[in-house]
Amino acid sequence: MRSAKGGTRIVGVALLVLFVVGCGHRSRPKRLLYGEAAAEFGPVKGSVISQVRVLNAGTLGRRFTLCTAESGHGDFPPHTLVVERIGVFSESLTFADTAHKTLYACDGGIDAAAERRPPWCGGSAGLLHRGRLLDPRLDVLCRTIDGKRLAYAWIEPVAGAHWVGIDQGPYAEVYEVAAGLPLRVATRSHIHGSEADFDVTQYDVHGRELVKARLEAAVAG
Repeated sequence: MRSAKGGTRIVGVALLVLFVVGCGHRSRPKRLLYGEAAAEFGPVKGSVISQVRVLNAGTLGRRFTLCTAESGHGDFPPHTLVVERIGVFSESLTFADTAHKTLYACDGGIDAAAERRPPWCGGSAGLLHRGRLLDPRLDVLCRTIDGKRLAYAWIEPVAGAHWVGIDQGPYAEVYEVAAGLPLRVATRSHIHGSEADFDVTQYDVHGRELVKARLEAAVAG
């Protein structure tokens, strides 16, 4: 783990990150959303690690203020801790209020209703009970840049989990646990109306599988 100016904390276990060289796995994406090289999670061949940064709201600047303004989440102080995630086709911000009673997210993509400006297309808020979410807060309003439906949800890591993998069909997308908050994950598969399924595998810091399950999420009514 290393620290940088502006409140940035880059979380990673170097031994598990293998950058793509040569031909690689044919169905494995080589780039993340903004062109960054897609690293592979060593224990899961053909996987991709999404990028994670832990910053404060002041460092994110307009990226954060657009998020809160467009989603109507309210005002937050500049020192608010934010987890930013950028994957192959998705991006999100996750943060809590000062009392740590409500968790918020802004989800990235294209807003089909044209009500929100890029990069954000949706947002969610979930109540925390003893630090844990009562609902994954599914969001299915967003689209990818090529028009495909996009679903976001929070995943609660189990005890000892450091990595969470989401089955994306041809490959697994792996997210790193950060800042002690639930992980905002995304999928383009298994979206049915106002419901979506996420095939989830959780791993410890060394990449040993802890639990595998399917999250069946529905938009809160």
